[in-house]
Amino acid sequence: MSIHDIFKVPVYEAQLNLDIKKLQSFCNEYQQNNTGRIKTNYGGYQSNDLPLNDVSLHPLIKEINTHSSKFAKEFVNSVRGKNEQSLINIWININSYKDTNRVHNHPFSEISGVYYIKTPDKCGHIVFEHPAIDILEYYWTESSKEFNEYNSPTWWKPAVENTLYLFPSWLKHRVEPNLNKTEERISISFNTNEKGE
Repeated sequence: MSIHDIFKVPVYEAQLNLDIKKLQSFCNEYQQNNTGRIKTNYGGYQSNDLPLNDVSLHPLIKEINTHSSKFAKEFVNSVRGKNEQSLINIWININSYKDTNRVHNHPFSEISGVYYIKTPDKCGHIVFEHPAIDILEYYWTESSKEFNEYNSPTWWKPAVENTLYLFPSWLKHRVEPNLNKTEERISISFNTNEKGE
């Protein structure tokens, strides 16, 4: 007998070595001087798209372009033989106690991601939803005791400082509430497309 994994959803993880203290100061200062927006955030601060030419972001943007191109080589553009990605937009998320982000995806891009700058204890994970979650609900029973890659409705990854996660932009995801009563969770989210598109 054989079991073939015919559909897979990749999530890319990389540990970076950026100056997170400097990036944290940049995010806090930006929040103080710029109004935010409400999109998927329930509470908290989400900036409008940041200027891509801001020198404070250049080290992170370089890492995003490098890692998203590596990811695309294995995932997005393997059929077309192209893999160079380019950042199209980027924004700040600052979540205080009980602030969260609702389920959403990122249309009009190929790869999306998040980079964690400050992650105190109990600040919440990023949670990915199975693409067929609504259908699979009919097959889950109380006797289902162990979830795995095949039957899990959700899959989470921990919020860890200096960690970059990349995933296909169509993959629905959310962020758990920050349950740390005294410290904020700070991250930067972004989207990329094939360079030249």
